[in-house]
Amino acid sequence: MRSLENNSFRFIKDNFLRTTVITVVLIILSLSLIYFDNTRKTFSDTRATFRDLILTIASTIASPAIFIEEGLYSIGEINNLYDELKEYKEEQSLTSDIFQELSVLRQKVEIYENDLNFIKDNEFRSITVEILADTSNRYFSSILLKAGESSGVSENNTIVSSRGLVGRVTEIGNKVSRGLLLSDISSRVPVSISSSEIQGILIGQNLNRPKINYIKNLNDIKVGDLVVTSGKGGIFPSNLVVGSVAILDKKNQNIEVDLFVNPKNLSRVRIINYQIESLVE
Repeated sequence: MRSLENNSFRFIKDNFLRTTVITVVLIILSLSLIYFDNTRKTFSDTRATFRDLILTIASTIASPAIFIEEGLYSIGEINNLYDELKEYKEEQSLTSDIFQELSVLRQKVEIYENDLNFIKDNEFRSITVEILADTSNRYFSSILLKAGESSGVSENNTIVSSRGLVGRVTEIGNKVSRGLLLSDISSRVPVSISSSEIQGILIGQNLNRPKINYIKNLNDIKVGDLVVTSGKGGIFPSNLVVGSVAILDKKNQNIEVDLFVNPKNLSRVRIINYQIESLVE
């Protein structure tokens, strides 16, 4: 303050007057700063209030739009549900038609078998069991089954699923058994290819597709032909679906098969008690 007196107010000769003027100026400056600070706070409060007001107005205006959007989305979902229901009904109708056709065909087959005095296949006992584990690796392909001798399971019983042949039982315990899969390198299954019933042996290749060996003529075989069990050897019943021809190399006499059943997608299988001794008896 002494510096302010000596520099800015040197034109005032009276020291008392000079001090009084300086004091008044400082008071005015202080009041000005207080006023501007309050004004800035008021402006900030006003801006916040205005922002809240805009947000309220925007929310009010947007509510009908959001309601309409949600309504349109719900209508779209209902339409999708209706379309899915329509497709389901069509599938059910198709399934019903197929079932009726299969029933008619079965009746015709029974009539033809009776006319030809055809020996019908015996009815075999089967049980449904859980798969405890898939123990397959690059060298072996097998599964552990939650059933054994106590459940009536025997060695070489056939293992199937709703999609076709899975393999056969190879090891028996009291409550657990091991099933050998078609992909295992030691698996051998007599099969028949296409409606021409071309005979061969399906051999597992572990990680690769199984192949069919011991076929003399490949000319009547084409990619996509159905592969089923032939029933030869007495291990597997005949006409169990196995897969379809995926690769046909006539030059190198190579046939590879896409299996219908992927064991990794199974949680349960059915074990059929099929043995050649039961047929002999």
